[in-house]
Parts: sequence; C-alpha cells; structure tokens
Amino acid sequence: MPIAVHTDEDYERAQQRVAELNAAPDSKEKERELEALADAMLAFELRRDEAQE
Repeated sequence: MPIAVHTDEDYERAQQRVAELNAAPDSKEKERELEALADAMLAFELRRDEAQE
C-alpha cells in the first residue's frame, strides 16, 4: 500500500516511523518502507515549499 503524507501531522508520524524502523533489524521490508516514507515525505516537502512561494 502506498504511503501518503498530506498534513504536518502525517509528516510527524512518518518521522516517528522512520525512527522506529531505524531501530529495527535490517530487512527487505524495512528498506522498502523507508524508501516509501522518504518518497512520501519529499513529495510533501516539495508541495509545501511550492505553496509557500
């Protein structure tokens, strides 16, 4: 299931999840979720930056 970040609260939850995953043992699932979180967080940051301009 794709990860989407639409609000500041979603972004904060995503950051918390990244911290949880970083504390977990390495696995393919962990790597995939970290990549999905990074993509979703970056997309949110770009949308937020464009809205501020």
